[in-house]
Amino acid sequence: MERKFTKTGITGFDENLGQGIPKGSILTLSGPTGSGKTTFAMQYLVEGAVKYHEAGLYISLEDTKESLMFSMEGYNWDLEKLERNKQLFFLDYPVSEVDQFLMKNNAVGEIINTMGIERVVIDSIMPIALHFRDEIDRKRAFLDLVSNIRKWGATTIIISEDTTPNPGSVLPETRYEFEKLTDGWIHIYYMLDPEGCRKRYIETIKMKGLFHTMKKFPLEITNHGFLVAGRTVKKDKFTVKKKTTIKRKRK
Repeated sequence: MERKFTKTGITGFDENLGQGIPKGSILTLSGPTGSGKTTFAMQYLVEGAVKYHEAGLYISLEDTKESLMFSMEGYNWDLEKLERNKQLFFLDYPVSEVDQFLMKNNAVGEIINTMGIERVVIDSIMPIALHFRDEIDRKRAFLDLVSNIRKWGATTIIISEDTTPNPGSVLPETRYEFEKLTDGWIHIYYMLDPEGCRKRYIETIKMKGLFHTMKKFPLEITNHGFLVAGRTVKKDKFTVKKKTTIKRKRK
């Protein structure tokens, strides 16, 4: 069977994955508050629609569609046009209706099949986790959710928030360890530079069936969204160049 891959469209990031994300995979996107998880996820859908003509669905379990659209106004993305053209779809469930989302997975699957949706974002896993007080019930719900999402056939990103890492930990820790159930794990986080400025970095920790670099890469946010810094890439109106060392000739 021929393997197919999905490109995120995020400048500089796809090069680190090589061929891209195996189509139909379920990924965890983790990071602390304010790291840009929602921006990354929305950009994944926007670039998919614009660059690769793949329709996307954003399922919000925290914010309303109106709130989400408002928070994305700072980017050069015409979300309303993409929605009018049926390239981007939105479903939002209030926290009080999370059980409706869990019960209507088949209905969501019908929307995905009918509209030809190939990319899905679920933002975030937290309301689902909080819906179950018992840990065993929560894990069972997670397993059922992953099983149902696989039936959708779309390449899906599920957002999860980090906990404060323990000293000496090799891996970051997410609040509900949902990444253990998914095919891939992309992590966005902060580091302080020597001047005490907080910088964003991205790392692909896990991607089943795919060779990928284990390095961390600095992230920058422009009005076009995220890009991985330190590469020479052109996109619309911005260019990021590698640093070069100029040697002076001796006189």
